[in-house]
Amino acid sequence: MITLSKTIRLFLDSIGRRDEYEFYLNKFQSEHSACFALLCPDPGSIEAGAEVLAFDLHFLLRLELVPAILLCGSDAERMRSVLARESVFDFCLLAEADPLAFIRSARLREKVPVLVAEGVELEEALLRWVPAMANRVHFIRAAGGLKGLNGELMPHLYTHRENVQPLEELEFDYPALARKLLDERPGVHLSITSPINLLQEIFTVKGAGTLFRKGSTILHFSDISAVDRDRLVHLLEASFGKKLKDESFLANVQEVYIEKNYRGAVLLERHASGLYLSKFAVGREARGEGLALELWQQVCGNHSALFWRSNAGNPFNSWYQQQADGQHRSGKWQIFWRGILIENISGVIEFCSIRSEDFAGPETA
Repeated sequence: MITLSKTIRLFLDSIGRRDEYEFYLNKFQSEHSACFALLCPDPGSIEAGAEVLAFDLHFLLRLELVPAILLCGSDAERMRSVLARESVFDFCLLAEADPLAFIRSARLREKVPVLVAEGVELEEALLRWVPAMANRVHFIRAAGGLKGLNGELMPHLYTHRENVQPLEELEFDYPALARKLLDERPGVHLSITSPINLLQEIFTVKGAGTLFRKGSTILHFSDISAVDRDRLVHLLEASFGKKLKDESFLANVQEVYIEKNYRGAVLLERHASGLYLSKFAVGREARGEGLALELWQQVCGNHSALFWRSNAGNPFNSWYQQQADGQHRSGKWQIFWRGILIENISGVIEFCSIRSEDFAGPETA
């Protein structure tokens, strides 16, 4: 990772948590595409947020992350004329230049390349240039991320299955374009945000927009022996950031919910009062994608009585509080439950309080 000056670090600290932005910086700087990301703004975002966009993209250049802006369709020239007022941008017509060579040239001049394709629709351009230019695409609109009919932001929108909340009416069919790209360009990262929230969308797990996803395939096993043990242990240790003391606790696991590529898992143990959620692990690469919620929904859809514990300092506890019927603090543990009979609550609290730690080092789960 590049050395961050105090000024740059202070600015990044204002965007999000240090461990998160350092993780994403390392990830992005290790990628080898022509540019860091393709940004596809709509006219409203350019007219209302060109200065904000110019400031944020100049900041990305200082981080040695070079984005490219793609302007397509009948509004391309109008958007170009607005961006031309900002000195950080350099322009080329896609029909008259080699865009990859232009991106390299703009990088050397410390400019943000703007690719103008007035006679080309956005879908055609993206299918042609993803992933050759970049494997990340951020749609930018003045209204920001997509919202449900209830007016609330949808952090994730699934393109290949039904969404819980119906989507707001849109002038441009972003979900249809996202579905096409996810089908024909597997592995592409697609999100939509506003100019003012772009950096938060890029550098935080929570994001500040809407991420488009096909949706995960969650496998359910009632026998731990059916799971690839080495891959599961690797996931647990990577997710919690420490080594297991030993693997003996796995012998008590009766139910496993795991994403097919071992990017996330829930381990459950049977108990007289319900199921004890022994481990809830999501790999760092998958955080912010909605995988935790997918796992949780599948577990809760199949099991009505659950209880679990979490370190009192776990930032995830605020989310746990929303999912639980009740909670209790016992030493360093915050104990949660849902669907547990009142007469059994004291027993599950005692179980969680005295259960030994599975990880080496500072106790976390």
